Amino acid sequence: MRFIRLLFLLSCILLQSVLSSQTFDEHGSGSWLEFSGTNKIDEKWSIPLAGILRHHEPFEVYDFSFVRTGVSYHLSNSVILTGGIAYVNSKSYLDSGETSLTFQYWTYEEFTWKNKFNLNSLSHRWRLENRWIHNSGQTHFNNRFRYRLQFQRPIYGKTFVKSNNEVFVNLDGVFFNQNRFYVGIGRELSPDLKIELGYLKNHFQVSHHNAILMGITFTTDFTSQDSAEIEK
Repeated sequence: MRFIRLLFLLSCILLQSVLSSQTFDEHGSGSWLEFSGTNKIDEKWSIPLAGILRHHEPFEVYDFSFVRTGVSYHLSNSVILTGGIAYVNSKSYLDSGETSLTFQYWTYEEFTWKNKFNLNSLSHRWRLENRWIHNSGQTHFNNRFRYRLQFQRPIYGKTFVKSNNEVFVNLDGVFFNQNRFYVGIGRELSPDLKIELGYLKNHFQVSHHNAILMGITFTTDFTSQDSAEIEK
């Protein structure tokens, strides 16, 4: 019950923050729905899976959707190497009232390093993205680098607080791409399933977005005895 009351209070605060933003328009605030998971297929190998659906206004004006997968190799419990592919579909709203669709196809290479001290968890993620961006009948190529620092700590039972900041830079053209800051609370429903609710601030070169983020994180283990029995 304490978690439910805390979740409700945070929801009210986040909603008020988004709706009262000085830059509130179809480009200034909205919602961010996210899922991410790890699928273990071997002692050293796993398949990541992630997806995002974002709206300019909460659940109303479509902004973009994203899906990513790949293959991860676990050098240790704290160091992971990943390579994979991603697809992005986004819609821009022009002053004329028309819309413009953009499609992106990526390959990416990623290095993750996780640390635990006492009850705290700290992780670093470095990612290089090789992007083919298609818009208005033309395709151009861009390399982008991003770094994320993330902190997580339990606050009561299975409830935790999490915060991260991620900076994106272009390796060609204009250097700064964007910055994402997130803070929120989560709940571990089971060892393999977590939910989160928080506030996301996304800065670009000439604009920014405020969003309520709702996320689900899952873990599956296809090497476990239960999975083996289901396959049989």
